Amino acid sequence: MIHKIRHTTLVRGTYHYNRRVPDHAVEGFGSRYVRLPLSRDTEQAAMLAEGLSSALDGIWSSPSVRPVDVNKLLERVKPHTWDLASCLDEYLRLHSINEKPSRLAVDALIRVAGNKAIDTYTRRDARDLVSELRKHGNKTATVRRRIQSLHAIIEFGMVELEVDKRNPFSRLKIPQEGQDRHQRLPFSTEQISEIYAWAIQRNKDTSLILPVLGETGARLAEVVGLRWYDVCLHSATLTIAPHPLRRLKTHSSARVVPLVGAGAEALSILKARSDGSPYVFPRWKRDDHFAATHASNTLNKAIKQLAPGQTCHCFRHTMRDRLRSVEAPLDLIDQVGGWTTRLGTGATYGRGYSVAHMRTWMEKVAAIF
Repeated sequence: MIHKIRHTTLVRGTYHYNRRVPDHAVEGFGSRYVRLPLSRDTEQAAMLAEGLSSALDGIWSSPSVRPVDVNKLLERVKPHTWDLASCLDEYLRLHSINEKPSRLAVDALIRVAGNKAIDTYTRRDARDLVSELRKHGNKTATVRRRIQSLHAIIEFGMVELEVDKRNPFSRLKIPQEGQDRHQRLPFSTEQISEIYAWAIQRNKDTSLILPVLGETGARLAEVVGLRWYDVCLHSATLTIAPHPLRRLKTHSSARVVPLVGAGAEALSILKARSDGSPYVFPRWKRDDHFAATHASNTLNKAIKQLAPGQTCHCFRHTMRDRLRSVEAPLDLIDQVGGWTTRLGTGATYGRGYSVAHMRTWMEKVAAIF
């Protein structure tokens, strides 16, 4: 059988690397020949032989040639890959983000197509995932979030492994996307007053989450995971920062927000009866995270009675509307809520608005008990 892979011999179906060491390098290298098995696969053997030859040429051209473990050298030139689960672990290690969306997306793909090397996923796998998610009742917005997470994870892996291949989750169409969207309206002024009145009358730590949400525009997970270290009642500010038990959604989520109105009052009440826990809402602390979803379920049941069709998240939309109603600058509104600004790159330059400046606008819309 004839083969044309340079520096190899074919022995019983296996390609072996077989190369003579140049005379000038023999003494330093410690051997006259390099001989080791490569692969039974012709394409893989050719790739390994080329990589090994290039590495050896570099070693032998050095002014001072030293001995090298050729088996370890071969391992270095082998193409490395990650399966999807391993790629996710590395992605999360290097990105300070909320793990849950990424893990949900990866788990969904593994159920559909298996946990395999990231460069072996296909467009068919991506389409099958969309079909499976829709079949199980996921809204198209949820499907899009899963696709975006997987695109980011696989793109990261391909860049790290220098894989030259189109991402199978790129520009993926979702049938009837957006047509199933249910538009939730913001709370009215009357509804806010009624909810806050219920919260203070209830006088439980969980119910007092609601005015903090309403008067800061923060995400529920950001509030549920607060530490007392993050709350300064003296300066009336709230620092939203990542910590080991609660990551943030995006980089722009880290911020300092003024405490005004019922939000400041609620935290003052909570501080007065704090039992020494470092956390504002220790009820929702678990071993390695805060159970924000469970807190959301509890609060949404109460909101359903007071404002049917609304949820905790509506407080964020409401804060945007309240600030817009007094003509607050859009980039200031984005800064208050930790939203990624859509006003262009220039809007992100500098330090942003001061707490005092934000407070001026937030006090114009503040609600009290």
